[in-house]
Amino acid sequence: MRRLRCGQVLPVRLGLVCLALSALAGCDGGTSNRQDPLSVRGSVYSTPLPEANSIQATYKPASSDEPPNPRVRYHMPPAFSFEDRPLSDNLSSSIELADFEAAVIRAGYWSRLEGEKAYTVLAVPNGPFEAFKHEVRPDLMKPSGHGYLTGFIGQMILVGHWDMSTIRRKAAKKGGSIQVPTLAGPGHDVLLKPTVFGSVEVIGKNGTVTLTGEGYPQSNGVLYMADSILPY
Repeated sequence: MRRLRCGQVLPVRLGLVCLALSALAGCDGGTSNRQDPLSVRGSVYSTPLPEANSIQATYKPASSDEPPNPRVRYHMPPAFSFEDRPLSDNLSSSIELADFEAAVIRAGYWSRLEGEKAYTVLAVPNGPFEAFKHEVRPDLMKPSGHGYLTGFIGQMILVGHWDMSTIRRKAAKKGGSIQVPTLAGPGHDVLLKPTVFGSVEVIGKNGTVTLTGEGYPQSNGVLYMADSILPY
């Protein structure tokens, strides 16, 4: 192997190779690097995701004949939604949305939330999701309930980027509400209807839910929390 002495100039051919590798690595000396393969500029903006109330609610004081059960054991540090990350990353980082995440994966939609195409997800926290799964559809996550699960979760994933300002602006032009297609397919579009209280109602084929908060910007769409299950 040839060694370079101090001050010796790299051969032209070797220099070109190094330059090419630097370009492929994004080391162009002036342009900021991307944090992921999506065509989104890196950002440090983040918003706290919902607290893990479903974990904290499982706390029960220990009786006199049981080992200590400190409340601090049930405290979960806040997770954050980062604006330059895709829906899949931010959804999987929230413990309070663990049941909904598992349902999205089982329904076969996870790869869509990893990609570049924009979607708007109406996520349901663990509490109402668990109640629905146990009291209404015990077979929701079983093979026998897969057909239902696909449509059920599909209607809560809207096609397109629907942030609050866009919803309110377009709804005002359309007479108060706008119709948006979902991954559940034809016949399962939803209406997005801003209310006088500042919230937005999601009106599906079989019922209505309300979005809580202003939503979380994602690199490939928007993530919202729904106050309950959207009937299907």
